Amino acid sequence: MPKLSSFAVLWGLLLGSGLVVSSVAAQEAPVNLRSRRDAEAQVSQWLEQHRASPPAIRAFVQRMPKGGDIHTHLSGAVYAERYLEWAAADGYCIDPQALTLIPPSACGQNSRYFPASQLPNRPDTYDALINLWSTRNLPFANRSGHDQFFQAFGGFSEISSAPSRQDDMVAEVANRAADQHIFYLELLMTVQGAEVRQLGRAVGWSGDFAQMRRALLDRGLMDLVARGSQEVANLERQVASTLRCDTPMAQPGCEVTVRYLQQTTRTKAPEEVFAQFVYAFELAKANSRVVGINLVAPEDNPVALRDYQQQMQMLQFLKTQFPEVKISLHAGELTLGLVPPNDLRFHIHQAVEVAQASRIGHGVSILYENNPFQLMAEMRKRGVLVEICLTSNEVILNVAGNQHPFREYLAAGVPMTLASDDEGIARIDLSNEYGLAILRYQLSYADLKRLARNSLEYSFLSGASLWNSSNFDAVTAACAQDSPNAASISAGCRGFLAQSDRARVQWKLESEFAQFEALPSFRTGP
Repeated sequence: MPKLSSFAVLWGLLLGSGLVVSSVAAQEAPVNLRSRRDAEAQVSQWLEQHRASPPAIRAFVQRMPKGGDIHTHLSGAVYAERYLEWAAADGYCIDPQALTLIPPSACGQNSRYFPASQLPNRPDTYDALINLWSTRNLPFANRSGHDQFFQAFGGFSEISSAPSRQDDMVAEVANRAADQHIFYLELLMTVQGAEVRQLGRAVGWSGDFAQMRRALLDRGLMDLVARGSQEVANLERQVASTLRCDTPMAQPGCEVTVRYLQQTTRTKAPEEVFAQFVYAFELAKANSRVVGINLVAPEDNPVALRDYQQQMQMLQFLKTQFPEVKISLHAGELTLGLVPPNDLRFHIHQAVEVAQASRIGHGVSILYENNPFQLMAEMRKRGVLVEICLTSNEVILNVAGNQHPFREYLAAGVPMTLASDDEGIARIDLSNEYGLAILRYQLSYADLKRLARNSLEYSFLSGASLWNSSNFDAVTAACAQDSPNAASISAGCRGFLAQSDRARVQWKLESEFAQFEALPSFRTGP
């Protein structure tokens, strides 16, 4: 029996096509050359033979279908280089001493300011800005990864918050997703944030959630919801135009399904946080493209620590009013030393038990919780997924390898998926996270497929699942006799997929798995 193809051959096969999703299926061998089970076994064998080679693993995971990235902050997902390109195109200037952006209207106020378009000729300033707006060269930043990470957002916020660049940001992230065989994104962003917080300040704080909600509605919250919903609809059209979808020049990102999570900032005054929550629930109810809500900003912030339990109670109240709205919460993005031990004891528990979160972002401090194994058993029973962000946890919390609870979640049967958090700031992509998981935790190919499938099974997409259960052992009866990579499918399966956004993207993932597993480089026989 001939040996598996060399790494060099695999690299050419996996990367030579440019990783454009729309072109892959036409270029690769059909899955009926052998059974899916045999094909999967040969991919598994290749992985085992190459798992000691990080470059080979990188090529493998870059081409491997990964389903969705359901924990990615839009502004932090854009690379600093792109922000600098847009700064130049939009007429910004640079203050080389303060390393800050200067709006076009203020460019002439100081002789030291120079146009951002000149940055390529000033490499020292260019490099310094990239380092400041990301965690690149972190050992030389003279600050902790935690501080560098969260302060990076402020450097490019004037561009990332500009409505004129929102479509470019989504297009940028969608194209990168397509290049990695990611078919679904849940992008965290904030719509009408300042306006909603202002309304919250006007209403004030009484501690009576029902009364405050009525006051917000009486003072025009639904007008803001209508504006926000229109803003999302406009963004969808602009993104499609930017990507040139439905034209012969359509970009790869057109094939990525994009949905949004409305962010609430946890570091504001209680009346502002509550107003943001009410708005987020109403917006998710009003616009189908906003599929859920999330709570963001540093969990160790003093206001966030002080108000954590109160914020969970706010969510508990609103969840009873809007049971259909999905909640994903940053919880347990903490570790010993960052906060006092008492603040590690209950955050994940309250996110699950009180706020009724369907998903937990990070969850690093799970083993510091009171009764952690009981909590993980409850998460498994409820199907509460953990969004694991390995690089982010290492940079911000200095938690990596065996110090990370990845293996404990796995052993407890808690559903997990891998997520990027902030690709641009962390200078990574989702493929990197899959590679880290292989190298650090000796995951099998079957483990990787489960992580990818979980990203869609536990996504907030609408519609029924393709799968009969979260074990992924059998597809729904409507598609049980159909092959994911077949040229055509039965009328019953076609009708089922047409009625479910979730199942339609899941079917695409299975089709891509079939194509991936049929790559000639994985064959061990003639």
